[in-house]
Amino acid sequence: MKAVVVPPGGGRFIAVGSAGTGVTVKASDAETGGLCTVWEGEVPPGAVGAGPHYHHGRDEFFYLLEGELVLRIGDEHHTAGPGTFAFIPRETVHGFHNASAERARLLVMHHPAGFERFFEEMQQLVARQGSKEERAALTVRFDMFPVPA
Repeated sequence: MKAVVVPPGGGRFIAVGSAGTGVTVKASDAETGGLCTVWEGEVPPGAVGAGPHYHHGRDEFFYLLEGELVLRIGDEHHTAGPGTFAFIPRETVHGFHNASAERARLLVMHHPAGFERFFEEMQQLVARQGSKEERAALTVRFDMFPVPA
């Protein structure tokens, strides 16, 4: 394993939503030897970044770069501004949305690595207009279990 340095704006962009939204993978399974996946995402005003869900075998770390997001962690809701950090241990319900009028950007780390493959496969599903059932199966395959809002 070698050190990884990604310049501002660098990384591998994966379009996963409508209107060109997506994530920029900064470090993946290949670069970190399976330790983690790190990605940067943008959440437009009024948009849901991730609906409430949990993971059985994956921890997440969030760092808000700009804008404001509402983080759901368990039964609590936190309004997060730039510089806010959150650690979400496995089995904890979490999600985030942008309730503001400005875009938000965040850096997310998944431990262990491999979550970049979820984005790659979601990109393919979106491109071919895959069914809700296919999307549900994909989320379960990547240890992502949605819960009611």
